[in-house]
Amino acid sequence: MPHPDLHDIARRPVQYWNIDGLPELMMGVLWIVMGGAWLIGQTVPHDWRWNAYWLIVPPTLALCGVAAIWATRRLKERVTFPRAGYVEWRQPDRRTRFLVAAAVVVAASTLALLVLTSHTRSVEQRAPAVISVILSLSFVVAGLKQRAPHYLALAAVAVALGMAVGSMTTGWDSMNWLFVALGAACALVGAVRLALFLRAHPISAVEGL
Repeated sequence: MPHPDLHDIARRPVQYWNIDGLPELMMGVLWIVMGGAWLIGQTVPHDWRWNAYWLIVPPTLALCGVAAIWATRRLKERVTFPRAGYVEWRQPDRRTRFLVAAAVVVAASTLALLVLTSHTRSVEQRAPAVISVILSLSFVVAGLKQRAPHYLALAAVAVALGMAVGSMTTGWDSMNWLFVALGAACALVGAVRLALFLRAHPISAVEGL
């Protein structure tokens, strides 16, 4: 009788966390709120309203991050657990996973090298591309560690959005637009995956068991 893979068993809760799209949906909404809040803040007149806004908004955004984690857990208790139990995941194809990850890493590293070695662009102009590379590599690591292939797709989207936003806008606002755009992409992916999860796991079928 073969021995169980203890490392695989230990990873199951993390793999399960990504089964329904809720983490991507909540993360996307949070990024939209954060980027939008910073963009709005740049339009506030530089008087007492500016001071009040930046006194209230940063701690509020921090609380929103904590609230997003809490809300995700509560939604999983009401939506995911009754339909799929505690552990369920799809084993992705290893070859495809690593080939896509390698391509994203090479593309992101090349972009980072070109951006960082360019002396014709300011730090503000390079910021969106650099941030997109960091986010892209974060998605790659999460996708490989958690066996979540859709994170690899989001990694490629992060690089593409970084290049697009950097070419259309300048200044620090471009980073905020990047977070809004990437948040919208994450929320869309999460919403689609949640819809597919609900269709594949109807609550009526579980109740009938």
